[in-house]
Amino acid sequence: MAKQIVAAVRLKRKVLEGVNMQSDVLDILTAYTRQVMFTRPGPETTRMRNELIRLMRAKYFPIAEESGHKSAVPVLDKIGGEAAVESASPITGTPARVFSTYRTNNTRWFAEEVNAGTSALSSELRAEIARASRDGIAQAQMRTDVINSYKAELKAIKAKRKILRAANIDVANAEATGDLKAIKAAKKEVAKAKAATRRVSTAMGRLENKVQGAARDAVRRETQQAQFASYRQAGYHTFTWVAVGGSLACPDCDALHNDTRSVREWQGQMPGDGHTVCLDSCICELVPDQFIDKEKPITGPVNPYLFQEL
Repeated sequence: MAKQIVAAVRLKRKVLEGVNMQSDVLDILTAYTRQVMFTRPGPETTRMRNELIRLMRAKYFPIAEESGHKSAVPVLDKIGGEAAVESASPITGTPARVFSTYRTNNTRWFAEEVNAGTSALSSELRAEIARASRDGIAQAQMRTDVINSYKAELKAIKAKRKILRAANIDVANAEATGDLKAIKAAKKEVAKAKAATRRVSTAMGRLENKVQGAARDAVRRETQQAQFASYRQAGYHTFTWVAVGGSLACPDCDALHNDTRSVREWQGQMPGDGHTVCLDSCICELVPDQFIDKEKPITGPVNPYLFQEL
């Protein structure tokens, strides 16, 4: 396996996992589990929405862009050496304009997703107030109960995501042994862990899942576009799909593995464009075809958790 491609995958893994981003998003949501949300549900949820968008625009989109460029460097260095790396930094000209347009569209998409989630939360808060009034429940007690349930669920979701990360590593370790029985058992645990993170009962829990998913996908898109722009900037125009995810890769991505096309042919069919089973969550790579060793092709999807050291 080409270690430079593995290096590119690993460089992107941390930002795509979004552990720090998950924590920052959770902090914002937790800060809004308070009484004032009931007195001003519309304005308060709007403020929360704007804070989330500012967080992504000011902090995580720039991190994603930097990560995307850095992940292109190992491949560019292998193909064209220092000259290729230098030509791709910084992104300028047409690739920069295309990337800027993509950033604007990506920000708009994220804002729409967050707006849908916060609007649903605002409606839920109003419904809780109306139900309490109808049923003669003391407003203060209702608010305390709802807020406590929000806080408890956000805490539980955080713990569930930690279990999911550990389960993904277990799959990689099982794949390293080649033990099919162990791989099957580990994948079953991943499925259970994923289901647990989606199992929520409060409006805040649903919002958390929606925002975290949208944030992850927006960052992944930003990272991959920056990586692709770096390749284009360096003068490469033909790319090969490298599936990522090991045995957890979706069947569509597995089928596309080692498929080679021109830039024009990949338009609208790139990882994350929504044409595969994994839809927006695709983390596969498009790498310059010149880097693929036709004599020793990568035989299957890369699992980024397998490679602790290059």
